[in-house]
Amino acid sequence: MMKNEKILGEMNAILDQISKIMQVERSTFFLLNRETSTLESLVAQGVKNIIISVPLGKGIVGTMFQQKQPIIENNAQISNLLDKSYDKQLHFVTKSVACVPVFNEKGKPIGALQSLNKKNGTFTEKDIKILKSFASAITLIIKNSELYFASEHIKNNFSTLLEVFKAVSSELNLNRLIQVIMNKAAEITKSDRSSLFLVDEETGELWTVFAKGLENQVVRTKKGIVAEVAKSKKPLIVNDPYNHPHFDTSVDKKTKYTTKSILSVPVFNSKNKVLGVIQVINKLKNNFDTDDLDILTGFASQIRIAIENAKLFDQIQGMKNHLDILVQNLDSGIVTIDKSLKISTVNQTFNELFGLKKNQNLTNNFIDDIESSLKPLFKHCEETISTGEKQYQEEVKVKITNKKLVTINSSTLPMQDAKGKVIGAIVVFNDISKEKRIQSNLSRYIPQHLVKQVMDHDNLSLLKGNYSKCSILFSDIRNFTTLTEEFGAIQIVELLNKYFEAMITSVHKYNGILDKYIGDAIMTVFGVPYANISDAKNAVNCALDMFSMLADLNKVNKKLPTLNIGIGISTGNVVSGNIGSEKRFEYTVIGDSVNLAARLESATKTYNVNLLICEETYNEVKKDFHCREIDTLLVKGKNIPVKVFTVIAPKNIELTQQQLDFNSKYIEGLAYYKENNYQKAIKLFQEADKLIPNDGPTHVFIEKLNNLLLKTV
Repeated sequence: MMKNEKILGEMNAILDQISKIMQVERSTFFLLNRETSTLESLVAQGVKNIIISVPLGKGIVGTMFQQKQPIIENNAQISNLLDKSYDKQLHFVTKSVACVPVFNEKGKPIGALQSLNKKNGTFTEKDIKILKSFASAITLIIKNSELYFASEHIKNNFSTLLEVFKAVSSELNLNRLIQVIMNKAAEITKSDRSSLFLVDEETGELWTVFAKGLENQVVRTKKGIVAEVAKSKKPLIVNDPYNHPHFDTSVDKKTKYTTKSILSVPVFNSKNKVLGVIQVINKLKNNFDTDDLDILTGFASQIRIAIENAKLFDQIQGMKNHLDILVQNLDSGIVTIDKSLKISTVNQTFNELFGLKKNQNLTNNFIDDIESSLKPLFKHCEETISTGEKQYQEEVKVKITNKKLVTINSSTLPMQDAKGKVIGAIVVFNDISKEKRIQSNLSRYIPQHLVKQVMDHDNLSLLKGNYSKCSILFSDIRNFTTLTEEFGAIQIVELLNKYFEAMITSVHKYNGILDKYIGDAIMTVFGVPYANISDAKNAVNCALDMFSMLADLNKVNKKLPTLNIGIGISTGNVVSGNIGSEKRFEYTVIGDSVNLAARLESATKTYNVNLLICEETYNEVKKDFHCREIDTLLVKGKNIPVKVFTVIAPKNIELTQQQLDFNSKYIEGLAYYKENNYQKAIKLFQEADKLIPNDGPTHVFIEKLNNLLLKTV
C-alpha cells in the first residue's frame, strides 16, 4: 500500500484512539513487506523518521504474526521473545506488550497492531478484543486506500459529468446513493429509465433496489443483457433488444413495459472486479450511440468510488456503533467536550465513578455550569482545545459524599476531525482509589519507591524465595532495660513511638525496608526484593542519618530520657522471601550476614563506638566514606575472624590534621598488635590517645596490651 498523507493521518488517528482507550504509552501499525519477509512500521507513535523492520518469526510482534494469534507479554524484559535491540535503537524500555494480527478481507494476515507499556495495571483479553476491533477498522482503510488515490487522479472531460458526480459524491447512505445514481444516469443519457444492478457475491445474482420507473420494485436476476455485461466485463449497446439473444423479455411482460434500446456499462471496484452494472433504457430521442457510451462509462468509473465510499461508510458506522458499545463498557470514565466547551458524550463508567444519577446527566451542559466538585476534572480542556496538546492530572481527589473520596488519574486529549483540525477534547478518567489505599498501607512497611515497583510487577516470584546480596542494618538502644526500670510505661511507650518514627523516616529516606522490630531494636534491609548497586552506601548513609535524627529528638524531648544507639551493618548473601505458616507469613531475610549485623551491633558496646561495619560493607563504601579499621573479631557463629571498621564521615567532609594523625597512629598501632609487637603497639595507641582522648577502641587496646605485657613480665 502506498504511503499517502490522508491514509497516514487516518492511521495516526486510530493509533491515538487506541493509546487513549487502552491507556498505553505508544501504539504501532506494522504492514507486511512480502518481498523482504518483514513487518515494517507504517505508523509508529513516539518514533520519527525511522522505519522499524521486524523479520517474520522474530521478536514478539514477528512471532505473533507468524503464529496468527494475539500475544500478551506483561513482563516483556524477561520474555524470550523480546528483541532488546529495538529498545536500544529507539532509546525505549518495553515493559509490556499486546499485539494482534491484521487480516485482509480474504482472511490473510497483512500486518500487525501493537500497543506498548500499559500505564495502569496489565494487558488482559479485554485489551485484545479492543485491538481486534481497531484492526478491523484498519483493514477497511487498507482495502479502500486505492479508492482514495483513484478519486484524487480521475479527470473527467465532461463538465456535465462533473456536476452530476458532485451530487452523487455528497451522499454516503448506500440506498439513497443508488437512487441518486439512477436519477443522474437517466438525466445525463437522456433516457426514460435507469437502474443500477449490484453483484450479490454470495448468490452470484444481480439485484437492484431502486430502479427509475419501476416504483422501487426489487429485481434479482442471473439472466439478460445485464448478466451478460457483468460476465463479459464489457459495455453493450443494444438498440434492437427483442432480436438480441441475451435479452430477457420477462421483465417487460411483468411490468407491461416495452424496451426499445439498452445501454449497459459495468462498474468495477478498485481491484477491477465487477461491482455491478449501470443500465439505461429507451433513449428519448433516437438510439444510444458511442457518445452516450463514453459519458456513461465515465460516470461508471466515478460512481464506483462513491459506491465503495458508501459501503465503507456503512461499515464504519457499524464499527462506530461497536466502538460506542466498547466505550460505554470500558473500565475508564470517558467524556467528550466540543469546541464551545460543552459536554457532548458521557459514558456510564464516568457516571458510576462519580456517583451521578440519571437526572444528573452532564450531556449538553457547559463545563462552567456543572457542579463545583466536578469542575476541576475538566480544567485542562480549554488549553488542550486551543493548543492541541495532551494534558495529564495525577491523583486528583474528588469528594463524592461525606464518607466517599475518589482518587483518579485523568488524561485530556485533543479530538480531531479527518483533516487533523482540533474540534474538541476527550477526557479519560482512571479510578486509582483502591490502588492508593494499597499503596498507603504498603508504605507503612516499605518505602514508596518499592511500593510502586511491587505494584508494577506482575510476577512477584521474588517474594517466594530468592538468594541475593544485600546489606543489613541492626540498631539497638543502649541501656534500654535500665530506662524501663527508671521511667513509667506511658513515658517509655511515648518515647519509643517518637524514636521509631524518626528512625523509620531515615530508613525510608535511603530506600531501606523495615524487616522487624525486636523489642527496642530495629532490623532494616537494603537490597530486597530488588537489589541496587548503592545498597551498602544507602545503609551507611541511613546509619549516619539515624544518629542525626536521634540527636534532634533528644534536644526536643528534654523531659524524656536521652537515648543512645549502636548500629551494626553487614553485607553479604541472604535468602529473602515469605517465611512462616499458612496463617501468617512474614517477608524477611535469613543467613550469616543477618547474624553478623546483630553481632556487630553488640560489639559497638565493647569498643564504645556508635557504628561498626564488616569488611564486605567497607569494600563497597570506602570510596564514599572515611573509614577506620577497628579490629579483627571472631564473632559467635563464625569460624573465620572478620575485620570490622567504623565510619568517620562522608568523603565530601575533609578530616582535620588531628584526625589524620590520630588515624595514622591507630592504624600503625593495630598493625604492630597483629604482629604481637606489644611494646611498639601500646606506645602508638598511647600517642593516639593524646591526640583524641576518650576514643573507645584506643582505650580497649591500651587496656588489653597492658594485661598482655603484665603476663610477659
